[in-house]
Amino acid sequence: MSITNRLLTAVLSVTAGVAALAPASASANHPCQSEWVKFKTFFDQNGAAIARGICQLVNKSDAAAAKKCVDDFEAAKQKIDAKLAEYNAKADDSQWKIGPRGLGEATWASGTLLGERTFAGAPVLSDSWRLELQRTGGKASKPMRGTVCFLDGDGKLALPAATFAIDAGRPTYDNTFTGVAGLTPVILLEKPLGLNGHQYQLRGTRGVEPGVVREARQVDTAAKAAKIRGQ
Repeated sequence: MSITNRLLTAVLSVTAGVAALAPASASANHPCQSEWVKFKTFFDQNGAAIARGICQLVNKSDAAAAKKCVDDFEAAKQKIDAKLAEYNAKADDSQWKIGPRGLGEATWASGTLLGERTFAGAPVLSDSWRLELQRTGGKASKPMRGTVCFLDGDGKLALPAATFAIDAGRPTYDNTFTGVAGLTPVILLEKPLGLNGHQYQLRGTRGVEPGVVREARQVDTAAKAAKIRGQ
């Protein structure tokens, strides 16, 4: 082999090695983010932007900011509760064929998984959110695999995704997530495509209102009491 050919072979080998180590392209986003992009209209209507602007930190000496925090939270809660009520009314309707299926509040949603299914709850108006999933029957022999994501208002993964597997021998999943205030929970369920499915039910339940809002209420209440005493 000539010197030129040997050099060319070496260059090609190095190039191939670099390509193998290169990071994946942007198209290899997390599947929850892919769902966000594909069904952006759903997520816009789901209330992703509603949770923005709710206070993150309360200045105990700023009564006006505390009042605004409470007012913003109440306005967002009214809209999000309306969306959750809509999802609760459809909890037994497994015929949502296109796009994510809305997950209500503290209400079991049921279905049969034959391939893939995506659920999305409204933004969480609490510091914690509990997800329960139970396999209730079915003839599928391969496990049902789940991925739980919490996305911010831009559809980006705000917390590390959690994964789990469900089958006849492991029929339940129960986990409470924390630090999720204002985030949108997305649950991806999948199994190898086939006629035999997993029958299941799942529900999401938020905890008490965020600590920052409770603190703002205390500041607001104290300011109102001080104003009354000063009259």
